[in-house]
Amino acid sequence: MEYIPIIGLEIHCELKTKSKMFCSCPNDIDAKEPNTNVCPVCLAHPGTLPTANAEAIRLTRLVGLALGARILQNSKFDRKNYFYPDLPKGYQISQYDRPLCLGGELEVGDGAGGRKKIAITRVHLEEDTGKLAHPRGADYSLVDFNRGGVPLMELVTEPEIENSTQAREFAKELQLILRYLDASDADMEKGKMRVEVNISMGKIMPDGKKEFGTKVEIKNLNSLKAVEGSVAYETGRQIELIKEGKQIVQETRGWDDIGGKTFPQREKEEANDYRYFPEPDIPPLAISESEIENLRRQIGELPAKKRERFIAQYKLEPAIAEIFIVNRELAAYFERAVSELEEWVNTEEGDNKNTEAESAALAKLCADYLTTEVGGLLRGARFCKESFAAAPENFAEFICLIYKGEITSKIAKQVLAEMAERGGDPTEIIEQKGLSQIRDEKEIISAVDRVMESNAKAVADWRAGKQNAFQFLVGQVLAATRGRANPDIVKRILLEKLGNTKE
Repeated sequence: MEYIPIIGLEIHCELKTKSKMFCSCPNDIDAKEPNTNVCPVCLAHPGTLPTANAEAIRLTRLVGLALGARILQNSKFDRKNYFYPDLPKGYQISQYDRPLCLGGELEVGDGAGGRKKIAITRVHLEEDTGKLAHPRGADYSLVDFNRGGVPLMELVTEPEIENSTQAREFAKELQLILRYLDASDADMEKGKMRVEVNISMGKIMPDGKKEFGTKVEIKNLNSLKAVEGSVAYETGRQIELIKEGKQIVQETRGWDDIGGKTFPQREKEEANDYRYFPEPDIPPLAISESEIENLRRQIGELPAKKRERFIAQYKLEPAIAEIFIVNRELAAYFERAVSELEEWVNTEEGDNKNTEAESAALAKLCADYLTTEVGGLLRGARFCKESFAAAPENFAEFICLIYKGEITSKIAKQVLAEMAERGGDPTEIIEQKGLSQIRDEKEIISAVDRVMESNAKAVADWRAGKQNAFQFLVGQVLAATRGRANPDIVKRILLEKLGNTKE
C-alpha cells in the first residue's frame, strides 16, 4: 500500500495585552529579573480568584474572524488537569468543548508551485505556563513565573498538511496575520509563538480513503526552519521504520536543532488524561451577532490581499512583493514614495506619454532601490525612521533623478548614503557635495582622451574585436570623472574617438 504523511499543527501564540490572562500583573516575559511580574493569583495562592482578560478574548476572536472561523456566541473556560512544576495550580485554565472560535482555513504554498487551503479545527484561549531553567551540572531546576498566566492563543489545524514546506508556510503566514492584526509579536526565538507538529504515516486504501497511522507529536518548535526540518526528518524516520517492519510508537518527541533530528521525550497523553471540566470561577462568555460584525470591521488588509494588490497594482515580481509583505513599515514607506512618483508622472508634460508604463517603471525602480541598496545600507537593521532618515517625498525625488538619467548609479549610491544617515533633499545634497552630472562635451572629451592615452592596450583590444574592452574604457572614464559624466555621452564620444560606430 502507498503511505503518505498526514500532518496537523498546534500553534501557541502569546497575545499582546498589557496584563496577564487572569490577573493584573504586567504581560512582560522579557523582564530581566525572574519572578518580578507575579501576584497571588498567577502563583495560585489559596483563596484567589481569576478574572478573564477582555482584550485577550477580543484578540482571539479577531484572529478567528481573519481566518474565516465561526465565532461561538456562547463559549466557556475549562480546567485542564495535569501536574508540572511550572503550573502552580496543578491545572491550566483553557477551553475544551466550547472554544471562542471554530473552523476556518488558511491558504498556503503547497510546495509544488501551487496553493492549498488548510482547514482549521479551532482557535481557543488559555494561560501560559512558567518557564523552567536547568542549570548545567545542578541536581535541581529553577522556575520563573513571569510567563505564567500570560494570555496564550492556541490554533489547531485539521490533519491536511502533506509535507514540510506546507507546514512551514502555514506557520509563516499565520505569523504574518498575527502581526498585521497586532495580536501578537509572534517572535518564535523568544517563545512568543511555538509550534507543535502531529504526524503519522497514513495509508491510501483501495477505495481512495485515508487510514491514519500511529500519531507522533513533536513539541516546542521555535523557528520556521525547525518546523520544516522536523517534519522532513520525522517523515523519513517513520517511512524507514515501516520499511523495516518495525512499530511506530505513539509518543512525544523533541527536536535537536544542531543534530537535525527528532528524539523521544515521553509517551503522548490523550484528552481524557486531562480530566477536563468547566472552570467554576469564570462565568460563560457571550457575544452578540452585532458585536461580531463590529469586530469584523476592525480587520484591516491582511497579508494575502496585500500580496495580491502589490503584484497587481505595482507590477512587482512575487519575490520582491513578499519583502514588503513581511516588512510593513517598508511597505508603507514604499507606497508613500510611489504616491509622490505618480503625482510627478501625472503632472509631467510630454507628447504621447504612456502614463501607466511610466508609473510601473518608477514603482519597480523604487522597489529595487528599497529592497537592495537601502537594505545593503542598513546591514540587517530593521527598516524604520531611526535607521533610515530620508523622507518618502525626498526618496521619490531621488528615484526621479535616476529615472531621468540626471545622476549615475555611482552618484546615486553616494547621495542615498547621505539621505539614509541625515535625510535631506537629494538635489541639494548633489549641489552641496559637487556631485552634479557632467554633460559638457568638452570636459568629457578631455577625460576620454586621457583614458585612451593611459589605456592603449584596451584601445588596441577593442579595435581587434574584443567587445569587453569597450565597457572597460567606459568604466575608466566614469571613474576619472568620479561617476559624474553622463554615461550616454561618454559612450558616444568614446566610439567616435575609437573610429567605430557599430556599438
